Amino acid sequence: MNQNILLAAAASVGLVAGAGGTYLATAEPEVEAQAISKAELVAAISADPSLCPIPIVEAPSEAEATAAYRKAHAASPLVWDRNNMPKISVALGQCDKAGSGPGVACMTSVKMSPEAQPIERIVGFAKSASGEWIATIN
Repeated sequence: MNQNILLAAAASVGLVAGAGGTYLATAEPEVEAQAISKAELVAAISADPSLCPIPIVEAPSEAEATAAYRKAHAASPLVWDRNNMPKISVALGQCDKAGSGPGVACMTSVKMSPEAQPIERIVGFAKSASGEWIATIN
């Protein structure tokens, strides 16, 4: 009988230990997360703008874009009279990083002469090794 009491006590201790371990393993942790308000988020970004970096796209000025476009147009094999080049002007619109290569792609309004109708087109610009802007016309 003594052996039965020891066996029952050992089984009871094992049962309690197993139940306690199971409880500890499956107990849900306390979550102390707190949602921050929009005002707190704006204040944090205003205090440290590096928390929300804005990508800066380097784009040519309108004068640089016009010079690069004129140079690319003059190099085109479709231009047959290089002595009588048109008075090209370029107005830049929105520019974004080029998806297919280096540089930027800009929405432009190109006029081949002061009285011509503008042609809306996307033109690629990239900086050469010398720092000069180069235009790619598709």
